[in-house]
Amino acid sequence: MKPSLRKVLAESHISAVAIVVLLFFSVASLLGALSGPFSRVVRFLFTAIAIEAMPYFSRDVTPADRVMLVISLSYVFSGLVSLAAAWLLSRWIYGVGPVQGLSTYRQALARRNHV
Repeated sequence: MKPSLRKVLAESHISAVAIVVLLFFSVASLLGALSGPFSRVVRFLFTAIAIEAMPYFSRDVTPADRVMLVISLSYVFSGLVSLAAAWLLSRWIYGVGPVQGLSTYRQALARRNHV
């Protein structure tokens, strides 16, 4: 009798590597979403320190602000999709969330005899 795909993936390294890659993409995307607003805050603070006063900034939303918002939201969406994929894969393979599934896999990997 052939084992199921779930059992084969649970016994191999493929599922753990896929979950790690999806979690990495999720974190990288969420950091990418914060890079645009963070750079503007840092620029504002450096300008405030350089001129020793509150710098002027326009309260109007410029086209550049809109583009930054769209780019940041696309990064957030990509990060959430990667996180959801890692969560679904981990729930299907290990029956728990991705972090707990990887910690269980790490313990099982330490017990294996690779001789």
